[in-house]
Order: sequence, then structure tokens, then C-alpha cells
Amino acid sequence: MGKNRFELVIFDCDGVLVDSEPILNRIFAETLTEAGFPITYAEVTQKFIGKSLKTCLEIIETSYNKPLPKNFVELCKEREIAPLQQELKPVPGISEVLEQITLPKCVASNSSHRHIQMVLKLTELLHQFDGNLYSANDVSRPKPFPDVYLYAAEQMNENPEDCVVIEDSVPGVQAASAAGMTVFGYAQHSDVSRQAAARLRTALFDAGAKIVFNDMRQLAQML
Repeated sequence: MGKNRFELVIFDCDGVLVDSEPILNRIFAETLTEAGFPITYAEVTQKFIGKSLKTCLEIIETSYNKPLPKNFVELCKEREIAPLQQELKPVPGISEVLEQITLPKCVASNSSHRHIQMVLKLTELLHQFDGNLYSANDVSRPKPFPDVYLYAAEQMNENPEDCVVIEDSVPGVQAASAAGMTVFGYAQHSDVSRQAAARLRTALFDAGAKIVFNDMRQLAQML
């Protein structure tokens, strides 16, 4: 047996561990529409798949040529809590995969610590990570910058080149690639059309993913 290729598995959170995107996109569309920026759920999933929240907000303000309300992001976060508590499920297959993976693992997300803790508790995945949860709020720049991934590797005492990252978004893949890590792109989005899914696969490869896969159950073998 040769040396295992990887020493650490780093998971993004939303869309990789928890199937939160359909819920978050729906609340985003509803809150935007009520604030006078009418947009449908379908438009949100098509236009903003894989983009950071900051970028999404800039695109909206530019296309409507007016500023969003000051408290818009806080409002979205507040309104997400109840539907997440009622509807959130783990990504299909992830619970089994986390049981199977023997390598050290952690989470690195653009979301806040509060959000990461909440969604992992709700889906009963929190115990899998022994408190090794890292947020873009811990560093100066969010993904697509590599900071949160470099920070996670440093906290876990591993070299970036020995880490593999599981990501479902373009900024996330760019961040992990810039950090010098191997990236596996997860491209199974329950709520997008076939064309959008195909575009996402291509975009994940273009952003630097080494492998793009559709079924989380395959992950344990791939490692």
C-alpha cells in the first residue's frame, strides 16, 4: 500500500452537506420581490447558481438600477430560520459517506458560524466534525479567495497540497484551487434544469475541479 493521497477532507457546507439551496433561493426570491425587486425562484436558481451573495446583490442592484434596503441580508437570514428548521435535509448519501470516511475532516464555508452550526445540528451531522468548523468570517476575504481553505488547513495542521475539498459552487472551487488543494466538484442540484446542471458541471471543471461527480455516495470510493 502506498501513501494515501489525502490527509484531510474539507467540506463546503450549503449544497454539499445540507440541501439548503432550494430553501435559501426561495426565501431570497420572496424577500427580493417584496422589497420591490421582482424575481422568480427559477430566475434566482438560473442567474445566481454558484455565485457569492455579495455578487448576487451587486447584480440585482445594477440590473434594477437602485439600491437594496440596508437591512436586506439580515432580513433574509431571519426569514430563512423557520423554513430551514421545518424542511432542511442532509444531501442524499452524505450521512453514510461521513461514517465511511476515516480521514480527518472539517468544514470550510462562506456562511457564518451561526448558520453552519444551525444547519448541521438540524441535519444531525454536527457530531461528524468534532467542532472543526471554519467560516469566511474567521478570515479577511471570503471565497473565491483561498483564505478560508488555507485557514482550515492551518488549523488542522495539514499542508494545502495534502487536502481534498468537496465543493458545489464556482467561487468555492476557485478558492480551493487557489489554495493549492485538489477539488472534487459536486454537481447534483435538485432544483435546476438539465441545461443549468450541464452548465454547472462545465463551470466547475473550468474553475479547477479535478473530478465532477453527481452522487455523493461515490465519494468514499473516490477518496
